[in-house]
Amino acid sequence: INAEYMGILMKAGLKVLIVFAHAESKSFCAAMKDMCVSTLKGKGHEVQVSDLYSMKMFLPLDKTDFTELADPTFFKPQAEQKKAHFSPEVKAEHDKVLWCDIILFIYPLYWFHLPGILKNWVDRVFSAGFAYMGASLKGKKGMLLYTTGGPKAFFKGTEECTWKLINNFIFEFCGITPLDPFVAYGAARVSHEERLKYLEEVKSIMESIETKPAFKSTIQPQYLTPHLSYLMEQ
Repeated sequence: INAEYMGILMKAGLKVLIVFAHAESKSFCAAMKDMCVSTLKGKGHEVQVSDLYSMKMFLPLDKTDFTELADPTFFKPQAEQKKAHFSPEVKAEHDKVLWCDIILFIYPLYWFHLPGILKNWVDRVFSAGFAYMGASLKGKKGMLLYTTGGPKAFFKGTEECTWKLINNFIFEFCGITPLDPFVAYGAARVSHEERLKYLEEVKSIMESIETKPAFKSTIQPQYLTPHLSYLMEQ
């Protein structure tokens, strides 16, 4: 992004969508979400939050995602998504994604990946014909903010695999530029002072989200498909 465009963004304010996936409103994930909202709004940015557990709608992708089926006799999700007969719930999330400049995923790490409810959101909202397969969300940015149960030492050597799986194979696959992640290691086990430090780091990131560095993986797997390789070069 050139300096002139950056100046326009900072003056006009960004539109940020937070996709929040934690069942406990008093969790540290919720504290990170609240810090993001208050800091971003304080900087003049617009914020929307999709609180997936409160919405109670993001079950696995199935026929109820669609108001009508192109083929009622055999359910093929990608084919139905490309027909775009989406339910009002999915369409509302599409509208939020189209509205925003930046998407933040805030969640606890489950099995080195997204919680099921957040993965369901991805399956249903980053749909064929909307986010990929003839479409793209190019120009948007995405960032992961998550907590872990264990200390940082436990995850040594695993973080980049986790980040690449989501940043490259979800965000970049859909044309979204991934930003460097933020991880609150062992959030439930560290001291109160350490948790406050984590929140100060989140605040600092949100205060300058416009200049947050893009994620750069050092892993260059040889199994990238030609389609993904092409998309990642665009």
